[in-house]
Amino acid sequence: MPKITKMILESLQTISIIGGMDAECMIVAKPFVKWAGGKQALAKSLIVKFPNEFETYYEPFVGGGAVFFALNHVSSIISDENRWLIDTYTAVRDCWDEVSERLDGMINTKAEFLRVRSTNPWSLDLVGRAAQFIYLNKTCFRGLFRVNRKGRFNVPYGNYNRRYYSYSNLQAVSDVLQKTEFRCGDFEFGIDGINEDDFVYFDPPYYKLGGYSDFNRYTSRQFIEKDHFRLAALCRELDNRGVKWAMSNSNTKFIKSLYAGFHIHTISSRREINLNSNDRNIKELLILNY
Repeated sequence: MPKITKMILESLQTISIIGGMDAECMIVAKPFVKWAGGKQALAKSLIVKFPNEFETYYEPFVGGGAVFFALNHVSSIISDENRWLIDTYTAVRDCWDEVSERLDGMINTKAEFLRVRSTNPWSLDLVGRAAQFIYLNKTCFRGLFRVNRKGRFNVPYGNYNRRYYSYSNLQAVSDVLQKTEFRCGDFEFGIDGINEDDFVYFDPPYYKLGGYSDFNRYTSRQFIEKDHFRLAALCRELDNRGVKWAMSNSNTKFIKSLYAGFHIHTISSRREINLNSNDRNIKELLILNY
């Protein structure tokens, strides 16, 4: 199907009628990759608890960016330690149409999946690496992003009969990203320069609950207990400086003890990545210092 036709068909599904005004075609940017622990179902309920006003929004564990896209703040700095992910954001921002063309050349079959997965992403140009990331993310088992100690993607094929990207959404995402600064590195680097007029939302790999809820191999380095201690120390430092922050994390005694003295709320969530459907409805924590 020609791209212009695809874009028109998708746009017709997102027409917003504003009372008393002419109809406008408004594509709302949504996450273009899936992420274990992604907040797409919770984003709106989280945002209503954010401060009403702040200068720059920081999100140093951006992942799929569900909260970032839902907030759509005028000034944002997003970051992640996963270089492949940040490169993908960069390519979509700067040349989303070229990424789309590469994706159009990839078919959703096991043979193609194995071919794409076996290709070293660092042997590809930026556009090819981004297309590879999106394709593997949307066609692998449960949309899980996991790498081995060498940083190589090792999730099996998902065998899902569905589209793995939206042309119009990719364009909308690119538009949002034009006003966004990207950083790649540890969470401390991700919030470098933050001040009391800004706001940061932390969504780190959750402290372990057990079973399939424990995915912390997003890069060749795992996010482990000592990293949670570092993050908690940083949050207390930010609090002392008057910087407002919010954090999502697992509903565990360990996390509650780390953030004792702050406002800790229990919220209902759902983890589609869990194999047992009875384990998908869970409670997690939203922690605020304001």
